[in-house]
Amino acid sequence: MKNRIYIVLILVLCLGQSCKKKSSKIINNLPAPIVNVVHPTLEKIHDNVQINGQVVYLNKTNIKAPISGYVTLVNAKLGNWVNKGSILFKIQTKESKALQESELKLDKNFGIIPIHATISGSINLINITDSGVFVNQGDSLATIVKSNDLAIQVNTPFQYYNLLKINKNIEIILPNKETILAKFYKAIPTIDPISQTQQVYFKLTKPTELPENLNVIINLQSKQKPAVITLPKEAVLTNETQNEFWIMEVNKDSLAIKTIIQKGLENNGKVEIVSPKLDLKSSIIKKGAYGLPDSTKVKIN
Repeated sequence: MKNRIYIVLILVLCLGQSCKKKSSKIINNLPAPIVNVVHPTLEKIHDNVQINGQVVYLNKTNIKAPISGYVTLVNAKLGNWVNKGSILFKIQTKESKALQESELKLDKNFGIIPIHATISGSINLINITDSGVFVNQGDSLATIVKSNDLAIQVNTPFQYYNLLKINKNIEIILPNKETILAKFYKAIPTIDPISQTQQVYFKLTKPTELPENLNVIINLQSKQKPAVITLPKEAVLTNETQNEFWIMEVNKDSLAIKTIIQKGLENNGKVEIVSPKLDLKSSIIKKGAYGLPDSTKVKIN
């Protein structure tokens, strides 16, 4: 009986060893993962501060009714460009309208007051669109804006005030990701007591037509380092809590070695590698490192 048990145990051990050898052969025969690598580069990098802003027109002219009466002509349309001195509206007084309806023979223009554009610009608001409407003296008829007085208004924390003045060409990022340049124009010498922000205005370096109240982003360069070692952002890996960062460096034996790093500034898809000091000839995996175990044999594409 004991002999039978020993024989069974020996057979089980032999089968186990055989399976182990087969599995190790399968693992060894697996193809090495194909990866793309990059080399570290030495370049200047800067940190950015982004602040929300809004398109405003600094010069607006409100066209008001000088008298009470009936609108007899509307020569203004929303969005149209008008020249200074052009007739936008005509208003007839109540008295002249009453006399005109009587049997008295009066000049057709009697009691009709033309309303002229006081500046050249675009009509961005119109309150009277049809003739025959009665308006009171002082009522707003339309608003004209001067397109060359377009500005970007920013409510900025005071800590960034000097930074705004230093940057000569400031990037304005539009909602469609288009970038235009602006320069510092002026700041209102008052701080909001609650938010502790200051109103700052920028003028575009090139005339650009933008709608008022458009939300934009002001991109400011704060810190700048002239020559640091950088890697593409895709080459830097991190854990779920993003408190540890590492790269996968391919050595001469084609092994991907996990290297813990300390990163610095990050901008335009580039990451500064503070430590360890990387050799510019090192091969760092850019694509294919995600989920790759340490010391894995890889094949460079």
